[in-house]
Amino acid sequence: MQFKEKERDTTLGDGRFRVSPSNGSVLAPDASGAGVPSYRDPAISYTASHIKRTNVDPYALVSGNSGPFSWEAGLRVENVTLEVDGAETDQTTVLPSAHFAWEVSSAGRIRGSVARTIRNAPFEFLFAGVREEELGSNDFQGNPELEPETAWGLDIGYEHQLGKSGIAGINFFYRDVKDLIEIYNTGAPGSADDPPDDLAYIFGVRNTGDGKVYGVEFDLSSDLSSFGLPDTGVFANYSWLDSDVDDEFGSRRFNSQSEYVYNFGFIHDITAWDAAFGATYRKQGDAESRVVGEEVVTSYGADLEIFVEKSFGDNFTLRFVGSNLLDSEKEEEFRKYALLANQIDGAIDDEYELEREEAGPVYQIIGRMSF
Repeated sequence: MQFKEKERDTTLGDGRFRVSPSNGSVLAPDASGAGVPSYRDPAISYTASHIKRTNVDPYALVSGNSGPFSWEAGLRVENVTLEVDGAETDQTTVLPSAHFAWEVSSAGRIRGSVARTIRNAPFEFLFAGVREEELGSNDFQGNPELEPETAWGLDIGYEHQLGKSGIAGINFFYRDVKDLIEIYNTGAPGSADDPPDDLAYIFGVRNTGDGKVYGVEFDLSSDLSSFGLPDTGVFANYSWLDSDVDDEFGSRRFNSQSEYVYNFGFIHDITAWDAAFGATYRKQGDAESRVVGEEVVTSYGADLEIFVEKSFGDNFTLRFVGSNLLDSEKEEEFRKYALLANQIDGAIDDEYELEREEAGPVYQIIGRMSF
């Protein structure tokens, strides 16, 4: 039995002030000469919120094996009491799971699983107040009536042992998602809205609907003993995934989900010096996001990380790490629309914006001592 309780109180104050451009002092809120209100003045409006989530979740697991075949099955029952600003809801979700492993040869194994999972909305999504310009120039308003997001998942894969310590594998996965939680554009004007020059909206969060995610993953980890390099290990991972959900415009991928991500690298031990060094290269594909009034394509640069470490005696190690050595760049392409018909046609009628962010390398020297 697992018991878990989370609680949050929030008070959000909202007021209007003018600031002197010369010295930054607070001025009267308008030209009438009225005094600046204090923080206890009625001119400041407050939104108070109390959110509490209590979980009482019993679970059980059974397992067994018969020769080359082993299995386990489990059941978790999530009982949630959610209280948001005095309104209380109770919900029970049954989460079964089953897994197996089958040794099909001395070096090969098939693994499979099916399980139901749940994702509860974070508290910032349940807060009903409006946070001005939370998402760029757009406001954000939570939704206390969000339903949890659940999914049935299926995995099936094969892994093969390489030599004494290496392994290579492939895994296929599928997720059937219900009540997908996503941020969306309500269409209501935001606090920074100043048409026609600057359009801003109130964004909210909702259960968009049902969707699916599927893909394949490759893994490799092995030393190079067969090539005469027993002190060198290599590793690689590649994941490709796709998804589908319907919104106001029809079918699309899940927002902000890259189509692929991969990494590879090596580690080499210098046993005579009690030292090691290695490198890792990472890259992920573009991610797209679409809401009413705005579409964003985010591109990510590659990342290269290296390390060198040396042990001194039995209990002290000095490690040097250099990361982001390729000056990784993140680029966001924004296409903004004032009219829904123009967004459907792909004709930008408000703004096209390109933002590019670049960061330089990071270097660290780390000392570790064991006692």
